[in-house]
Amino acid sequence: MYFMSRRPLGALLSAILLLIFTTPLVTCAYADTAQYDLPVPVGNPDPSSFQFQSTFWQDSSSWVSTDPTLTSRLDYSLHWSVEQQGTANETIHALIRLSGDNLKYAWAGIGFGRSMLEAQFIVCHQMSGNQYPNPATVELHEHATLYKYAPPQDYNGQHAAFPVQGSFNNNTLSCEFTRRTQPQDGYHVNLDPNALSPMIWGFNPRSDLNTDGTWFTYHETEHRGALTADLAKGNIYTRDTYSFGKKLAHGFGMMFVWLVLFPFAAYYARYLRSTARWTLVHMITQITGCLLLIAFVIVIFTDWIQLSRPHAVFGLCLLGFILLQFVLGLCSIIGLSNEALASVRKWVRGTHNTLGFTLLLGSVAQVGLGLDTVYPWTENRGRAAWAIYIGVVTFWLLLFIATELYFKLTVVRKDVKVARYTPVARNGGKADPNSGMPLMSISRGGRAGTAVTLVDANATAVPMGNQRLRPDLQLYTWDTLNQAILNGGQFVVANGRYVYETAQWLTSHPGGQLILHAVNGTDITNDYFHEAGFDAEEFVPKPAAPAQAAGRPQLPRVPTASSTTASSSTHQSSSYGGTILQEMKVAPLMEERDWKLVVKSRRTHVHTRLAIQKLSSLLVGELVPSSNETDPHASIDVVREFDPNEYRRYALVENTALAPNAPIVRFRFCLLYPYDLRANEPDVIYPGQSIEICARINNRIVTRYYCPSGTSGGGLSMLEILVKIYPQGVMGQYLFKQKPGQRQVKIRGPFGKPLVSPERPLSLTASDWLPRRIMFIAGGSGITPFLQLLLLALLPVAEPLRAQLDYNAQMEDELSLQRGDKVAVRHHYYDGWAIGVNLRTEQEGAFPLTVTSPRCGPHTRITLVHAVSTAGELIMGAEWIEGALLAYPQALEVHRFVADGTSPDVPLGITYPHGLDETHLDRIARERFGSHEDAEDRDAEGQPDDELADDDPNNGKVFICGPPGFDAWTIDALTEGDAGLDMRQVLILPSDRVL
Repeated sequence: MYFMSRRPLGALLSAILLLIFTTPLVTCAYADTAQYDLPVPVGNPDPSSFQFQSTFWQDSSSWVSTDPTLTSRLDYSLHWSVEQQGTANETIHALIRLSGDNLKYAWAGIGFGRSMLEAQFIVCHQMSGNQYPNPATVELHEHATLYKYAPPQDYNGQHAAFPVQGSFNNNTLSCEFTRRTQPQDGYHVNLDPNALSPMIWGFNPRSDLNTDGTWFTYHETEHRGALTADLAKGNIYTRDTYSFGKKLAHGFGMMFVWLVLFPFAAYYARYLRSTARWTLVHMITQITGCLLLIAFVIVIFTDWIQLSRPHAVFGLCLLGFILLQFVLGLCSIIGLSNEALASVRKWVRGTHNTLGFTLLLGSVAQVGLGLDTVYPWTENRGRAAWAIYIGVVTFWLLLFIATELYFKLTVVRKDVKVARYTPVARNGGKADPNSGMPLMSISRGGRAGTAVTLVDANATAVPMGNQRLRPDLQLYTWDTLNQAILNGGQFVVANGRYVYETAQWLTSHPGGQLILHAVNGTDITNDYFHEAGFDAEEFVPKPAAPAQAAGRPQLPRVPTASSTTASSSTHQSSSYGGTILQEMKVAPLMEERDWKLVVKSRRTHVHTRLAIQKLSSLLVGELVPSSNETDPHASIDVVREFDPNEYRRYALVENTALAPNAPIVRFRFCLLYPYDLRANEPDVIYPGQSIEICARINNRIVTRYYCPSGTSGGGLSMLEILVKIYPQGVMGQYLFKQKPGQRQVKIRGPFGKPLVSPERPLSLTASDWLPRRIMFIAGGSGITPFLQLLLLALLPVAEPLRAQLDYNAQMEDELSLQRGDKVAVRHHYYDGWAIGVNLRTEQEGAFPLTVTSPRCGPHTRITLVHAVSTAGELIMGAEWIEGALLAYPQALEVHRFVADGTSPDVPLGITYPHGLDETHLDRIARERFGSHEDAEDRDAEGQPDDELADDDPNNGKVFICGPPGFDAWTIDALTEGDAGLDMRQVLILPSDRVL
């Protein structure tokens, strides 16, 4: 009974009080019904006049009265005949006769039914109520059961039995009556004298006053019996009475389960979740309760159960819901560690909690109904049982109220409130007066350009000085911590400094095992101390780029070689535009949809102060920089420095298949807490660098390296990768099956040596950061490092490009440029056009990239040789390659080889309908590296440029990246060919690890 409703106490109190105070009222309502006693005409019935006779009780001294000084000889018998048999007026003519010593206010009766919980009674009373002056007067009553062990009540005037004569004479109580077998009145049961009919009998020779003020109390234990009668033939068969002891065992057993075990399990699950292995206690208690329920149900079914009674019907309903509750609880527990059920666990858990609360309320009512059946509220007997019932219910009620108030007042943190994202206008809604386009003025760090304050020191109660908290603690670096996790450890970091071991909570964490595995080895400061949207006010959405205008004019003709090499300009640019470039570099990267998926992926929960204290007890080490790992006395810098070995969690915000006929998928990841930055965090991932993605798949930690190939920039806050999905692939298949916003992914890096110098060029004319000649030979998805290089060298964002030609705007949204102007690209259309800002005029608009010099410089020549199995794989990076070819066709040459001979949807460069072979590879290498006869490679006097001397390996580079075996084949082909490559110019990029 996973009791988690936030406001259950008022409803619980109302339901319990209503049950306690209405139960006696309902019972008294039965007791207050009108009594219809039928005086029996005084006479002496003749037993010999009846056809059949049966003695139910006969002894001489076995009965002991409530007065120990009195003993009695008792004789109880029934005499009867069936008259007008087989007709509509068929009648049972009977005589009840009880004789014995010291009878006082005696009664004797028979019942038609199997038990007093269902029978209809005919009872003969001696001087009932003592209201008749004639001591020989007797009364005849017809009673109906109250479905409980209480004195049965009258039919309120509806009679099927009528007295004939009777008297109390010579210590003998006799009552002669007739009873129609087919009353057909809707109140009485019809009798069939020719069939075996269940009957019961009972008597009390010395009755006491009951709660109604009449002399009608229980028979003694022995003075009752059950039988099966064939009235028409006069055959009586004795049968065992149903066990009252079994009913008591069933009732008190159920009371223990419903009022002790299940409330304890609910209380433990709600308020003691800060105790390790609380789920085990909750589960064992619930299973024990369910097993006991089954046992006590079997006990009552071995006796007899009347399914028409409210207690029985309600009990069977509760059993059905208990079974459902057990299944929901089992699914909820399995969902803690099972990914298939984790997606629906929220709804399963909510239903489990609501149903558990409802069952607790229902159990209080059910126990009350059962107790009122065995010990009716109106009876004096059973007061102790009612006292226990009320006491236990009151105990739990007060305990829940007190604990709830204690948690709300002292444990629950009220200082944390959920922030909501509200869109804001950038720059006050102002627009550039020249282009009509909005200008960006808000940094990536948030609306105010500052990072979010992450943790309130008072809330964490953990000292944050620069001295070691406990010198005896083990020292960890991010690298050694990751190694401990690979060895099976379960650790988290808080405040970027303290290491906690969470293995003991793996099976007990309320959020489940999946979340603990997701945060394993990462910093949980934001998750532990904040709501999911705590930094919503910091979020600024990325502005949508305007759509490409219809009717855009054709691209200008590419300048000739002589104009391209001219480095002078009519307008020399100075240091203008620095502010605009800086704003562009820190511009928001996430769209509103991305932000919503990030918040959804966080799955955070504000932990109570009790949980924070519990976290403190799990402290096992301190995190230090690698340089301090062996120095136990070194101080620790509070500011968190960037460490590529630190796994940081990301939200998967996109997994889009690029083409229906190709297994190429674009994955985009957003940093889970994009404003939680590290000191000296890189803002660029250079070509050749990789990130490592870690995920727990099929209970196994799996890591893979990928080259980010996104165009958004922004360093590590947003990452984009292109992945070829293989049928037997592990990581690719796992990521592709996830829904955006469903999972957190751990990523660290960047790792690896860049293909180009990570230092940015000092001037626009400097191009020594990139080799003059580059040939990239890629197999399949090995093209991703080339795409990194392509975007950096030819399609940069927020980098100044020099205009080499004048351009006059031809449409309203276009940008005019003069030769020598610097223009910073904000958005590429990948059709040769881009949106940018003229750093001289600070105007923004569309312009053709063909009028600018590429960032890599006018002399750089890039060649791509891409070998794939099918044409569908060529979709990988096709948009960027097409954009670069349209923008700078003189700087890029593309050769694509398709092994199966199919043709791509979009032909780019030169496509070969066969696989890559040595002949073609050698020819391409000779053309791009064998000579320098191109006009672009000559100096101003028309002589070959000495900077491109063949003997300088730095002037040309060949990069090889592909599946296993591809690099070895390519090296052999280049070595045996005639291109004359210096092997110092060749660099192999492993596909499964970093360089």
